[in-house]
Amino acid sequence: MPATPTDGADRILILVVDRDDDLGVKARVKSPVIGREANLEAAMKLALADPEDSDANTIFSAVKLYDEMKNTHKSSVIEIATVTGDPREGVEADLKISNELREILQRFPANKCVFVSDGATDALVTPIVGSQVSIVSVKRVIVRQSQSVEQTWLLLGRYLRLATTDPRYTKIFLGIPGIFVAVIGLLYALGLANLPAILLTVGIILILRGFGLDQVILRSVINFSKLSQMASIAQMRLYASLAALAVFLIAVYTGTAAALERLQALNPTEAQLKDAAYILSVFPKLLGAFIAVSIDFITVSVLLVVISNLLYYLFIRHPRFWRTIQAGVASIWLWALLKRAGILLEMETIPSPTDPVVILFLLTGVFGVFTLAITFALTRTLQRIYSKQFRRPRLVK
Repeated sequence: MPATPTDGADRILILVVDRDDDLGVKARVKSPVIGREANLEAAMKLALADPEDSDANTIFSAVKLYDEMKNTHKSSVIEIATVTGDPREGVEADLKISNELREILQRFPANKCVFVSDGATDALVTPIVGSQVSIVSVKRVIVRQSQSVEQTWLLLGRYLRLATTDPRYTKIFLGIPGIFVAVIGLLYALGLANLPAILLTVGIILILRGFGLDQVILRSVINFSKLSQMASIAQMRLYASLAALAVFLIAVYTGTAAALERLQALNPTEAQLKDAAYILSVFPKLLGAFIAVSIDFITVSVLLVVISNLLYYLFIRHPRFWRTIQAGVASIWLWALLKRAGILLEMETIPSPTDPVVILFLLTGVFGVFTLAITFALTRTLQRIYSKQFRRPRLVK
């Protein structure tokens, strides 16, 4: 309970809180410190022990405030005191501050308190002080540093403590790097490691973590392990995705093989392979060979995903059904367009604008744009018509 004065005059306590007990640890001053002279002496000892400590400046500021209030509040009884916590902070510091404040109020039963703090740390004890005496003013003393800088260092210190003491974080910040360093040391000792391999491993790990690919892989493994628990339509969608991935890998393999065959057919010399200008000149032909052979497989893989999603969204009556139709039409158009582009790139000479291959390529592009426009307009119209049948239900898993 807040202390009450013994007479009608205001009894104002100017209170300084040193939560981490710098006063006791650095200056060997026992708390609580009561009175102007005692506080002035304590501040001088702390300033001599550590000139950069902000608590010394806070006590000096409190003494200055005490002198000013003595002159401006002559009808009030004013006292100054400093209480300290514990270097470990936390509950121990708060209990010690509460006990010392209770001792001060027994000797000086104040009914008002002016709380003087050096920043965010000591401000944490405001509820403790307010539970015993009414706080009428809080003075924040900031010396040669901004509050944001102080709070930044405070947060950094807390995170570092969590990283090195909390078992939930030590596994990540200490355990995993420790294993990685130990494995590298072992590989070096056995002569099985080299710098490029280590950098490549670290780079792959950072890429996986940075782009969230590790979570994608983890979710895929978890979903695959729960395959038997999935609904039939969800299983069909997963199998189609796996089949599409397999077909896409085949497309990459066949396209790469075709590009290498085309490169061998050109029979370049070793000097030409090192010449950037030559590589740039033959790159369109190699790209054309890759596209011409792989685009069919790539389109099949895309259509597998599109058709499986189309059936899935139709089954659950989801509005994405209409967008999937658009994606399917766009995929077919891109297949026809890229197929023609691959043939153009493979040609030995630059074709004329009147060449049938060029005309067919342009017609494919123009008719594809019109087809897409009609498809988008038609699907939007149908989506509005069947909006009640295709709502946004919960996805089936």
